[in-house]
Amino acid sequence: MKTNPSFRVFKLSALAPLGIAIAAALVTQPLRATPIVNNIVITENSSTSLTATYNGSPVAVTFFSADHWTITFPSTVSFNVTGVNIDWVEPDNADLGNAVVFAPFSPVFVTSDASTNFLAESNGATVTVGSDTSNGGTVTATFFDNGDVAAAPDTGSTLGLLSLSVVALLGATRLRFLQLAA
Repeated sequence: MKTNPSFRVFKLSALAPLGIAIAAALVTQPLRATPIVNNIVITENSSTSLTATYNGSPVAVTFFSADHWTITFPSTVSFNVTGVNIDWVEPDNADLGNAVVFAPFSPVFVTSDASTNFLAESNGATVTVGSDTSNGGTVTATFFDNGDVAAAPDTGSTLGLLSLSVVALLGATRLRFLQLAA
């Protein structure tokens, strides 16, 4: 049986590679670059205690005086907000802030309980501050002020002390009542 040469394309052996190529094209997904974000986390625990991490690893923090520190980051980190304070609001006083100065080739300066007269970030807010040449990613900074968090009263011990004082008051009035009856 003679076959028409134009139908040779439709033979199974000729269609198999074409089908594999089409299936592979449908299964593969386009590559999307995931942006790299490097994280600085600064935490103030008290007026003399400040910790800082870069991508989860501790970095050098130097204490100068109450509420004043410097932080040294790897040399691959550069800041694009140079010479500008980024301030995070004090949790217990909105008129004060935590001023952080990101300088290009020197340590980062941190001053807590600083007077601010401009808009500041909320405690725990994240701000983009620079980039890291080691991986081409951006650098963000987050400041947590745990040293000045307004303390809520402990209701458990307050209730216990209130109960004790009520019992003592009732005992004193019964004792006085018994003394008057005798």
